Amino acid sequence: MTENRRRLTLTLALAFALAGCAAPQPEVVRAPGSAVYPPTQFVELLEQAPSRAYTEIGTIDVPGEPGALRSQVLAQIRSKAQQMGADAVILTDMSRTTPPAQRLNPTTGTYDSVGGQVIPAFKGIAIRYRQ
Repeated sequence: MTENRRRLTLTLALAFALAGCAAPQPEVVRAPGSAVYPPTQFVELLEQAPSRAYTEIGTIDVPGEPGALRSQVLAQIRSKAQQMGADAVILTDMSRTTPPAQRLNPTTGTYDSVGGQVIPAFKGIAIRYRQ
């Protein structure tokens, strides 16, 4: 019995450790009272509100993570917007840069400054064009 308990404890510890390494997932919030639309195939990514009439159907927040590419984060937004039935997403760039760090150069024995890393992150308003 103690061997089974030890295995269970080890399995649970490993599962929790791996869950901590998971990439942040996009957060999707539907606008209150918005209709449910069938998924769309094409979604425009916009930097500002369009001139044509539209209805907001929800928000999508993708926090990004160190090492992620901008294109990966935008693809996550597009995928979630397609599932919501959006025609477009009005994006707000929430990317941030990590502070520079000092790193020991083993060859020279001195410290070098390593530039900050950009962590791409976006918030978007999923919209549907009015007819």
